[in-house]
Amino acid sequence: MSPFASQIRTSVTTASGATASTAPDNPMPMKMAFAYNNSYRHVTERYLSDTFAPGFAIHFDLDVFGPSVSIRDLLEDARRRSESPDVFSHLVHTPALPRDLHRSPVRTASLDIDSFSWTASRIRWSMLFDYVFVWHPSLAPLYRAAGHPKVIVLAHAADGELFQPNPIREGRPFDLGWVGAFDYAHYDRRRRIIQNLASRFKMNELGRRYTKQETADLYKLSKIVVNVSREDFPQEANMRCYEAMAGGALLITGMPTELTEWGFCEGEHFIGWRSEAEIPDLVDEYLRNEERRKVIARAGQELTLRDFTFQRCRDKITSVLSEQPEEFFAPARKWSDEEVRLIYLEYYYRYQLCGPAYREFRGVRSIGGYRKGIPMMLKTVRHALKRRLRRRQSLLASKQERND
Repeated sequence: MSPFASQIRTSVTTASGATASTAPDNPMPMKMAFAYNNSYRHVTERYLSDTFAPGFAIHFDLDVFGPSVSIRDLLEDARRRSESPDVFSHLVHTPALPRDLHRSPVRTASLDIDSFSWTASRIRWSMLFDYVFVWHPSLAPLYRAAGHPKVIVLAHAADGELFQPNPIREGRPFDLGWVGAFDYAHYDRRRRIIQNLASRFKMNELGRRYTKQETADLYKLSKIVVNVSREDFPQEANMRCYEAMAGGALLITGMPTELTEWGFCEGEHFIGWRSEAEIPDLVDEYLRNEERRKVIARAGQELTLRDFTFQRCRDKITSVLSEQPEEFFAPARKWSDEEVRLIYLEYYYRYQLCGPAYREFRGVRSIGGYRKGIPMMLKTVRHALKRRLRRRQSLLASKQERND
């Protein structure tokens, strides 16, 4: 049994037709608020919130409310709409952070999905929240070692409702299926590998965006999916891994991989690659060896649909939050006002939010606080001035083009 499965039961129908329990006994109905910038929303958070029943997911788009709106104002807005949440969650790695989290009258949760980026800063920010949910097992001990008492690890997942029932079907027209971005520097290797494969094997259109449903349909039509994770965190078991397996395709992914930390076994549930040069040969081998491909794909599919769906993630979150519904755990609830301000200042500095950063800096009073705050404030102002200069130059260039 996988580590994830041992913590909470969920219910799905597997590829073989077996039914497993999917929900905890007598789960507590829970209203959960999700705060994010819609323009920067992470797909994992979006898919997770989609699993909540109508009326049990409350949404706050901080593009609308502002990057430093008080959580009290957000909760008051929800109360006026008769949508008061039991728990307030915030998507970290979005250019906004509600103020007063350490004074929140409801419990708070950090959804810290890509915690391999700015890890030390993210650990400090986590102290503002009562619960911290992270998606990388190897990083969770760092949060605990820093003193946070409620760190919960989740796996990336697939939407169980989209992928089942789904037997390993015949007549998959694509040798390889691919959905994913290439447009960042940490995807250079990915671009090189996938484009090379596209020149040798039959694949879907690479340059377009796919909806959630289209992604599920594509993987159901693909024999194999090759995963290439980010260069700055190559062991990541991203959503592609789980969606590929849920769709019944054979997953070929880089090694080492977080999948093994969740109970997946190389050669049984997926195939691993260790160098770029071996990938085309692996693809060719498993295209030719149809029976072996199907056996591994079926095993990966069954484990994924049993234990690694967004519905399972939702149930694990609500189960954890139901254990101590009246208690608050955020370390920052016991901190001084200045300590909290410096944490907020760091967040706003990282996302170059000049106004909110200055607001926090103005409240700093101690010499030690100034020493920590001044470098962050100066860098934030410098970035703001650079952005303003670039905008002005762009406007002048546009005006000159029109005059010409």
